[in-house]
Amino acid sequence: MMFRWILISLFVRFLKAQESHIVVYAQIDGTATLPRDLSVKNENVYVNWIRGSDQNPTISRNPQSVNQKGKDVNTHLSLLPDYSLRISPVQDSDFVVWRCEQHVLSAISTKTYKLYHVTIPEVKTMMAGDSLSLECNLDPSSATASVTWISPKNSDCDQIKLYRKKISVKDVSRCHSGVWTCNVVYDGREAQATTTVSVIDLSPSPPDPIYTSVSSSPIVSIPCSLSSNIPWSVLNKTGLQGGNWSFTPLSDQTQQQPLLSLSVGPVVRWDVTQGTDIKVIGRELEDHDLSIRNLPVSEKIRGEYNCNLKFKSSTLSRKVKVEVLQISLSGGSSRVLYEGESVNLTCTLGHPIGADLQMKWKYRSSYTSHSSPFLSIPEVTMNDRGQRICELWKKETMLTYAALSLKIEKAPVDIWLCVAISSGVVVFILLLVVAIICIRRHKQMMMYRRRKTRFCCCKNPQPKGFYKT
Repeated sequence: MMFRWILISLFVRFLKAQESHIVVYAQIDGTATLPRDLSVKNENVYVNWIRGSDQNPTISRNPQSVNQKGKDVNTHLSLLPDYSLRISPVQDSDFVVWRCEQHVLSAISTKTYKLYHVTIPEVKTMMAGDSLSLECNLDPSSATASVTWISPKNSDCDQIKLYRKKISVKDVSRCHSGVWTCNVVYDGREAQATTTVSVIDLSPSPPDPIYTSVSSSPIVSIPCSLSSNIPWSVLNKTGLQGGNWSFTPLSDQTQQQPLLSLSVGPVVRWDVTQGTDIKVIGRELEDHDLSIRNLPVSEKIRGEYNCNLKFKSSTLSRKVKVEVLQISLSGGSSRVLYEGESVNLTCTLGHPIGADLQMKWKYRSSYTSHSSPFLSIPEVTMNDRGQRICELWKKETMLTYAALSLKIEKAPVDIWLCVAISSGVVVFILLLVVAIICIRRHKQMMMYRRRKTRFCCCKNPQPKGFYKT
C-alpha cells in the first residue's frame, strides 16, 4: 500500500515537471494578459498566437501589420504594444492552452500558456445587519497562489483587506455594498476577480441639522435614500412591506405626526397621510431617492423627521432634524414703525442655540452686532429703513440667514394731535378722580369730628326735662 502511494506521488511530480506551460489565472468576463517572451528583441520579429489545437494563428503580428483570424476574435482579442495577448472579456472557450511562436529570420521561439479559472460564487442581495460570506476558488495548477480580498471603495468607509480565500463579515452595512475584489498573486503575476455585493441599507443621515429660513429658500427637501440603486423589483423580492415618513415637532416632542406612507406594488409611491399639518407632496418613486421634496419653509416645520423602510426581517430608519431661523419684531413683524419709536428684534431657532453656533446682525453690508440673538434700536429714524439680516454661523461657515424689512414712516400731524388730545383727556380724568377721592375723604374726616350728641326719652317716670345719656 505504501509503495502504491509512493508511485502515485512520483507520477504526480513527473506530470508537474512535464507541465511546461505558463499559468495564467482569469475570471470569465474579466481580462487576461498572456505575456510575450520579451527576451526575443527584434523590431522585425513575427509573433503568432495560436489557440488550443488550431494549426493556424488566431492573431499574428508581422513587421508590416497585425492580422486576426477565426470567428468573432475581433471582439475580445488584441495585441498590446509589446505584442502580448490581451483577452477581454474572457470567454469560457478561452480556457485552453495558447502557443506563442516568435520568428526572427530562421530562428523560432515557442512559449505555451494555459488559462485557469478564478470563480466566485454569486452572493444574493442582503439586508443591513446580515453576515456576508465570500470565497475565491482557483483551479488547481502548478503555481503557488495567495489570495487577498479587498472591500469596495465607499465614501466615509474604511477599505479593508482580508488575506484568505474564504472570508466572513458580520453585521454588514452600506460600507460593504459594491464591488469586492479577489486579488490573486502567483509566480510574480497578478490576477483579479470581482463580485458585486448588494446590501439594502439607507444612506447616513446628515451629521448636522438642516438649517433654513423663509428668506434663504421658500422650500426645502428632507433627504433619505437607499445607499445603492437597487431596483424596486429586487426590494420587493427581499420582503419589502412598506415604509413611512413621520414628524416630531420641536414645540411638542411627545406628539409624532405621520406624513407619508409607502405604497408597494408595481408602482411604488409616497401617499400623503390625511390630517397632517405639514404640507408634504406625494410622488411616484422611480429610483433610490426617498426624500421629502419641495416642503414649504415656515416655523411649523421645525422638528425631527423619521424615514422608515419596513421589511419582513427588519426595519431601516434614518432621522433628520430641521431648524428654521426666524426674526420677530416687537409688536408684530408686519407693522409700520414711526420715527421715534423703540424697536426690539429677536433672531431665533425656537430654542437656545448651542455653544458652537453664533448669530451676526447685518445692515447695509456691515455687521452691527455679533454673538447676540437680540437687536435693540432705542429711537428709529428714516435712516433705519431697509432689511435687517440675521446670519447663523458655525465656525467659519454661514449656515443660513433670515431677513426682516423695517417699514418706517414719519408720524403725521393728526396723529400727534390725537395723541395730545388723548393724553389731555386721560390726565383730566385722572385729576378728576383724584379730586373726588380727596373730597370724599375730607367729608368723612369732618363727619367724624362733628358727630351729633344723641338724647333719649325714658318711659319710666323721671324728672321732667332731658338729660344726657
